[in-house]
Amino acid sequence: MISPNATRRIGVVPLPIFVAVIALFDVILPTSVAASLAFNPLLLFATLQTLFLFGTAVVVAFISLKSYLSGGSRTILLLGSGTLAWGFASMVAGWLLGPPGGPNIGVTISNSGALVSSLFYIASATTTMRDSSSRDSKSRKPKLILAYGGAVGFLAALTVFALLGATPAFFVPGAGSTILRQAVVGAGLFLFAASSILFLRLYHDSRSGILFWYSMALALTAIGLAAFYFGRTVGDPIAWTGRIATYLGGIYSLIAVWSAFRGLHSSPTGSPVP
Repeated sequence: MISPNATRRIGVVPLPIFVAVIALFDVILPTSVAASLAFNPLLLFATLQTLFLFGTAVVVAFISLKSYLSGGSRTILLLGSGTLAWGFASMVAGWLLGPPGGPNIGVTISNSGALVSSLFYIASATTTMRDSSSRDSKSRKPKLILAYGGAVGFLAALTVFALLGATPAFFVPGAGSTILRQAVVGAGLFLFAASSILFLRLYHDSRSGILFWYSMALALTAIGLAAFYFGRTVGDPIAWTGRIATYLGGIYSLIAVWSAFRGLHSSPTGSPVP
């Protein structure tokens, strides 16, 4: 049987590989070649977003829900909320990239969802550092409803406003990304990376499985967002490398909360998670 430490060493391997592949494509692929290699069937993209990001997010959110109601860890609550926000936004964006939506609507929802989820993740990391948990079991359910409902409700409202044309443009056909989109993606990228680093630092002190796997999941998502800055066109090899990184990040987040829920490792608060 493979030891947890060996498994974690294996888990680190994809990160430098994704970075190297993106860097290689950035060097060897001129814009004309990247455009000729672009592959972006909307149905396939939407299906992958639903399966690897929304599907894993639902499972993560459910496990986090059970764990939070049982143990009261605010870290788990915020992680579940962030993952649910990211998965929901990714799924909606995937299906609205084509009619009745469009590139601008899909990009608006996806990038905004990334920023919202990154705020939950950075809050989770700072909460972990304060060793915070909710001792009042009666208040856990309202907090859970507020966190999960707030995350999904905000993004659902954003989707409606985007479909009505009431949101600022993130992507202009023929012109590309707007400054607003670049700022939102940059902020989300920074917060994902910062959260990953904070969780990794905490992992070195506690050796908690959830901290390690979530650190890796957030790092992979940050790599996926970073690919946006190097991609030549939608669906080019760099874009797909970034997408695959985020899909693997979804799987890693599932491993993280499952290890916590099963009590295989200590929770971030230092007590076993049921």
